[in-house]
Amino acid sequence: MPLPPYEPDGSLPPLPLEEVTAKDLIARYGVSKQTLYTRLAACGVSGTKRGKQVFFHSEEVFRLDAGHHFLSKGYGLKDLREACSADSAPAGDEVMEVGSPAPGVPMQDQRQMELTIAPQQANVVMALTTAVQQALQATAPIPLSDPLRPYRLMTEAAEKKYQLTSRSLAEILELNISTVHSWGKVVSRNGFLIRRIGAGRWKVEVDEEEGESVA
Repeated sequence: MPLPPYEPDGSLPPLPLEEVTAKDLIARYGVSKQTLYTRLAACGVSGTKRGKQVFFHSEEVFRLDAGHHFLSKGYGLKDLREACSADSAPAGDEVMEVGSPAPGVPMQDQRQMELTIAPQQANVVMALTTAVQQALQATAPIPLSDPLRPYRLMTEAAEKKYQLTSRSLAEILELNISTVHSWGKVVSRNGFLIRRIGAGRWKVEVDEEEGESVA
């Protein structure tokens, strides 16, 4: 026997805002422990076990409220089981838009559903992601080189009298750090004098003599 839509008639207390236990449900419906367990099975409600207690959230209580209502109207446990089985059966050709709430599913569970990818789809998703990344890289403009960058940085280091580390100097001149380590106390490079002033520390000066010879 198909069940009509359930509409609360005020005979039961409002839905609880927090999770409840089986003891709370027994008091809510005024039934025995065994009767409650029978209804849980008929309504497809299992609760969530934490430690030795089983808790039921508001959506599950709503379903049990509906079961209690229909049983009081003369429907049987078989009707509840059939209705719940129909609710949980595959929807066939039914299409659900992405982002629309699934009926009867808590929002927390829906957020988890949106982030879940079936194992058989994982390879397809990864392949698609890789293809998109490669397409973006292929169409991205090639960054323009800046050949004057080392000169500007060396000039700034000379004017500000910075003490550069070997690693900083290697990065500015785009050299391997081992090349910098191999230098002596004074090196002339790119129109600058680079003086070793300590272990792994350098000072940059403009090479005036080289500048005069070029002029």
